Amino acid sequence: MSKANVLLIGTGGVGTVVACGLVHNGSSTVSVVVRRDYEKVKNDGWTINSVDYGNLTNWKPDHIYPTVADAAKDQEFDFVIITTKNIPDVVKSEDVAEPAITPGKTTIVLIQNGFDLARPFIAKYPNNICLSGVSHIGSHNHGGVITQSLQDKCLISYFENPNIEKPVQEAKAKEFVQIYSNDKNNVTYFPDVKYSRYEKLIYNATMNTVCALTGVDSGRVKLAGVLDSISIPAMYEVIKVAKADGVDLSTDFIDFTVKSCDSGFYKPSMLVDVEKGNPIELEVILGNLLTVAKELKVETPTL
Repeated sequence: MSKANVLLIGTGGVGTVVACGLVHNGSSTVSVVVRRDYEKVKNDGWTINSVDYGNLTNWKPDHIYPTVADAAKDQEFDFVIITTKNIPDVVKSEDVAEPAITPGKTTIVLIQNGFDLARPFIAKYPNNICLSGVSHIGSHNHGGVITQSLQDKCLISYFENPNIEKPVQEAKAKEFVQIYSNDKNNVTYFPDVKYSRYEKLIYNATMNTVCALTGVDSGRVKLAGVLDSISIPAMYEVIKVAKADGVDLSTDFIDFTVKSCDSGFYKPSMLVDVEKGNPIELEVILGNLLTVAKELKVETPTL
């Protein structure tokens, strides 16, 4: 069986570990696009300190490119994985990936934060399968040094494309699980894409946002009483929107999220971006959720 040809766009803390997992599996040829640190990575590779893969020096995948267009000149891809930050008000992921997407062939995999991410991709590429990866991982990239502190756990689903038969989309999602999962990570097929996306919003839409607004980490948000007064009411609103959208989430997820704030003074990614002066993933984490709430006529005053 020939290897799948995979391109990964977005070599931050998450994307580099995803690439590492694909290489460790050995079922695909892995190419990556590195924009910021291209020369350094091309010459020296990455230093990776990982709970999954140990300590690696000068680690490289099969091919490294400075742009998507350069990658597309060399080869055609079976899968294009996007692990960049999702900031459509600044740059649209569907446009960034365009040179590498072959209409009707390339499977698009969105391992990104946020909700309702596939709409622009299905509109632009109506005959391509679009997969969802909901990642639960602790990993950061500091100048080409990757530090991964929590196991790579990823739920793979498909965003339903009305132009393609469901069994075909499901089979492609399971095929991707086969080339990504290995004996070190925890990658599984999960059939309900909306469920997994709403579940992650319970934290991202209510803690990422509050920490970004206040400039305070999750532990101090809890100590200050803001968790009780703002974040938890917002969590119940996420569950209310989900229920109106046909997804029944248990309030146990709220208890789990609250307990996660006991684990230390953790700065969510949105707060880190605010501190760095970077654009934040506001539209896909909160904006898309509020759009759906409005469509379903659900009141969300806290959010």
